[in-house]
Amino acid sequence: MDTGIGKAGAHHHSLLFLFTFFWGANFILAEIALNEMSPISFSVSRFAVGGAVMLLLMYFQCYYDAKRAGEPFQFIPHIEKGDRIRLLLVSVFGATLAPWLGIEGLGLTTGSRASIWLALGPAVSTLFGFWLATEKVGKYGYIGIVLAGIGTFTLAFDGVIATGNYLAGDALLFIALVLTVIELHLIKPLAKKYGSISMVALRTLIGGTLYILIASPSLVQESWLTFGFWTWFAILAGGAIGVGLGQWIKVRALRKLGPTRVVIYGNLVPVAAMVIAWFSIGENPSYYEIFAGLMIVMGAIFIQVVDVYNRGEKRSPEDDELSTISSGKQE
Repeated sequence: MDTGIGKAGAHHHSLLFLFTFFWGANFILAEIALNEMSPISFSVSRFAVGGAVMLLLMYFQCYYDAKRAGEPFQFIPHIEKGDRIRLLLVSVFGATLAPWLGIEGLGLTTGSRASIWLALGPAVSTLFGFWLATEKVGKYGYIGIVLAGIGTFTLAFDGVIATGNYLAGDALLFIALVLTVIELHLIKPLAKKYGSISMVALRTLIGGTLYILIASPSLVQESWLTFGFWTWFAILAGGAIGVGLGQWIKVRALRKLGPTRVVIYGNLVPVAAMVIAWFSIGENPSYYEIFAGLMIVMGAIFIQVVDVYNRGEKRSPEDDELSTISSGKQE
């Protein structure tokens, strides 16, 4: 594996650094677009664009991997009958309900706060894994959970006392996060059996189709020709580049640099979102939001980097790819 030093490593680090700001900007672009569109219309539009690009890139990546390994190419495998209910739950939780509730929550709060809630994912996932006895937690992992917990309570408290009263939006974002974490744990056995890329592709196709059907009444009521430049930019560039191309870049970097280096960039997205919101739309974060963001980001780094490194844990390629793709679905 590449150590991260040299031309190959520098190339991946440069792309990840660049996309950290694009992923952060995606939250702010969404906040702007919601001034002209209903939350579900925007979400499903960006999801459709991003999902199509991601599926196309995954198709060629899967084809290239099969050709390089000299194995038969199969993008969509046959799913055994006993696994179909689990796949349906994964699809509904991860590709229908999570993005739907997430964008509804964003409509009731701010982009920078939404990015902070997304950064809470590693702590929630670790707690689920510990409860289900599917993940080990070391002392630094427990420190990370405590830090993330402090940040969570701080952000929730700020949501209650804030002038805009963000409690409802925060609650929806947290539920969306929990659904994403549940999906990640449900999809792991399927990924080990059928392959992570194939499972993510199927989940996107099934859940995305259902999402479009649910959103169709809202979509036909939108005044598409009246949308401004930044709304269209949020749909097309935010979907194709941020959601589609961005997740493919994460997976490529993961294979070259390893998960420890890649996840750090994902954890920096809330910081990027706050800075961009500050300079672009004059959205000044409160002291509570800054403190909560620092606690949650530090907690994620302790859980995903320090604890894993300290215990010398080696994760499977399927777990790494699933965590990488899932961590950026709402970006």
